[in-house]
Amino acid sequence: MFNTDQKNGVLLKDIAAELKLSTSTVSRALAGHQAISQETREAVQQAAVSMGYASNRPGKKKKNLPTRTVGVLLSVDQLHNRFMTMVLEHIHQDMLEFRYHVVVLIDPMNSANDAGHLSTFRPIIDEYLEGMILLSATTDSFMVRELQRLGVPVLLAVRSMDDSKVDIVEPDNIFGGAEIMRHLYELGHRRIGLVMGPENSSTSRDRAKGALSYLRERGVPAENTPVMWNTFSYESGYSCASQMLSLQNRVTAIMAGGDSIALGVLDAARTKNIDVPSQLSVVGFDNIPLSGSRLIGLTTIDSSAKELARVVCRRMLDRIRNGVLTPVTRDVMPVHLIRRDTTSPPWKS
Repeated sequence: MFNTDQKNGVLLKDIAAELKLSTSTVSRALAGHQAISQETREAVQQAAVSMGYASNRPGKKKKNLPTRTVGVLLSVDQLHNRFMTMVLEHIHQDMLEFRYHVVVLIDPMNSANDAGHLSTFRPIIDEYLEGMILLSATTDSFMVRELQRLGVPVLLAVRSMDDSKVDIVEPDNIFGGAEIMRHLYELGHRRIGLVMGPENSSTSRDRAKGALSYLRERGVPAENTPVMWNTFSYESGYSCASQMLSLQNRVTAIMAGGDSIALGVLDAARTKNIDVPSQLSVVGFDNIPLSGSRLIGLTTIDSSAKELARVVCRRMLDRIRNGVLTPVTRDVMPVHLIRRDTTSPPWKS
C-alpha cells in the first residue's frame, strides 16, 4: 500500500507508480485531457484524492496574484429549492460588492461524501478558487474534511456537521422546529405529521429534532407524529403528503421541512379535497416570496436568506484573508414564526 507521507509530499510520479501509468498520462488525466479515456481519468483523479496529491495553484503561487473567485457547491436537487437559490443570489451579489466572483459547482447526486465528485472538481479548485462555500453537504461529508486537508478555505452555509472544525452559518433550525410545534400545539393539534428533506441533512435533522423534542416534552406520543424523509422539493411534499393523508388515523396538521415541500403538501391536500386550514393546518420553513403571496398565504418560519448570505460572505473572506489565524466560527441566525392563512384550530366533525 502506498504511503501518503505528507512530509515528503505526493508527486505525479507517485500516482503513476501506484496505477502503473506514465507520469505524462497522469498529468494529462488530471488536466482533463480528452485524449485520455474517461475510465483512466477517473482512476487517476480518485487516486489523487485518496493519496493526498495537491497540485500547484498557478493563479496564486506562480503568478502570485489572487483570482478573487470563490466556489459554491450546490446539489442538483437544490435547484428546485427557492430558499437555496435565494441564498446563492445574495452570495453572488454580496461577493461582487467585495469584488469577488462566484463559480457554481453542481453536485449531481447530493452525496458530497463521494470522493469522485471532489476529484472531478479538483482542477478548478486547484487552479482558480480561493475558497469554497458548501450549500450542499451531508452530516458526514467527505468533501469538507478533504478540502480542509488540501488547505482550501471552506465554509458550510445552511448546513452543519458534528464534531468538525469548520466555519458554519445556519438558521436556528432546532428553535424553528420547536416554534412550529408550539404554534400548532397551542392551536390544539395533537396528531401532527412531519414531511422533511433528506435524513442525512443537518437542516432536516435539526428541524425535526426541535419539533419532536417539543412534542415529547408535552407528552404527545411518538405514534401521533409520523415522519417522512425525502428531498426539499414540491414533488416530495406532494408525494409524502398524499401518503400521509391516506392514513386511517389522519393527521390534523403537517410541518414541512421547507416552503418548497409545503407547496407540495398544499397541493396534495387540495387534490384530496381536504380544506386548508379548517381540515388540515400546514406550516413551512424559510419564508420564500411565494409563501407570502395572497394565493398561498403560508404560515412559515422566516430565516432571512439576505442576512444569512451576508454573514456567509464576511466569514468566507475572513477565512481567505487570515487563514488559520481566524478562530473557527459558528453563526446561528435568528428565526421567527410568521402566521398566515394555512393554520387554525383542528376541525371538529
